[in-house]
Amino acid sequence: MDVFRPLSPVVPVFLLIAAGFTFAHWKKISLASVTEIIVYMGTPSLVFSSLVSRPIYADDLAILASGIVTIYAGVGLLVWFYFMIFRFHSRGFALPTLFMNAGNMGIPLSLFAFGQPGLQRATLLLVMCTFLQHSLGIYILQGRGNWMEIFRLPLIYATLAGLAFNLLQIKLPELLLQPIAMLGQATIPIMLISLGYRLHEVDSLQWGHALGGALLRIFGGFAAANVAVLLIGAQGVNRQVLLLYGALPAAVINFVLTEKYRQDPGLAASIVVISTFISVLTIPLVFWLIL
Repeated sequence: MDVFRPLSPVVPVFLLIAAGFTFAHWKKISLASVTEIIVYMGTPSLVFSSLVSRPIYADDLAILASGIVTIYAGVGLLVWFYFMIFRFHSRGFALPTLFMNAGNMGIPLSLFAFGQPGLQRATLLLVMCTFLQHSLGIYILQGRGNWMEIFRLPLIYATLAGLAFNLLQIKLPELLLQPIAMLGQATIPIMLISLGYRLHEVDSLQWGHALGGALLRIFGGFAAANVAVLLIGAQGVNRQVLLLYGALPAAVINFVLTEKYRQDPGLAASIVVISTFISVLTIPLVFWLIL
């Protein structure tokens, strides 16, 4: 295998993150409008166009769903052990350690590494992760869940529509599909630039438990993913995408949610930043192991 092959999907992703980080240092803007476009137009378009592009099989859905749930269960168990060993407890630690960056990093990395099959699996995992984050994640932060919150996001309806078109073999006219696909593809670099911009906005870093959470998210997540693919017998692209997702850094949305519910947002933000910078080194290693 070409020794530089694992770098090919990584370099474009981190260059765009670095571009966003550098832009934030040079010019201050509000990301609110950009985020609205991503959430309400870009991501639904990306999900729908990727789901209708290739056949989806029930076995793939079952493997991805059981795989991601097993990863979360494994990391959750490691977080519980961490709390027991260090006699420490923080909801702002648990959330970013548990929930990986399924969108901003998972989707482009899967696309660049595994092509359209990888993108399709990644979009399905994004939907599953988003559903769990807005249900189980809010339960972790509040002690009670708002299980209807997810249905306010167009992502769910784009997924249902994409699955319906795919499973019923309904062909959307190219005249309509092409602009939807273009909007979805344009979302990928915007997501990465936005991620870099948000990383720059973190004023100061905590270390200690933040480093522990970052290491658990990446190394603990990758270990849990390896157990998951063995238990469920995942093969091919399904296996590769699940292993990648296990090793992804924490998602920025974790910081947003911890800030909203006032659950140690400084620690959550530090875990997001530290795990993202660690992933610059670990993601190429993961690709070297799984490609």
